[in-house]
Amino acid sequence: MALGKKIKIRKIGRWIAVALVVALLVSFFSGKSNIVRMYQSLSNIRKKEAALAARHHEIDSLKAQNAKLKTDTAYMEKIAREKLGMARKDEKVYKFIEETK
Repeated sequence: MALGKKIKIRKIGRWIAVALVVALLVSFFSGKSNIVRMYQSLSNIRKKEAALAARHHEIDSLKAQNAKLKTDTAYMEKIAREKLGMARKDEKVYKFIEETK
């Protein structure tokens, strides 16, 4: 082989090696950012699962309260007195107002 061809093959070999190194570096750094994105996604999923569990608990509590309001007359009376300020005909209701300063 001629000397010129050997030099060209070496230059091409170096360019291929440089291209491989660059490709590996790009792959490494983009892979790292993908891992970070996956970790953040997992964190968001866990937060949303916790919020969903809290909503399910709240729904169960409201269903139980709804059932009690339909069947338990003592509970209905308690809610009427506490939340709505209602009283029986023979009772007096006193409302205490805090003084503002």
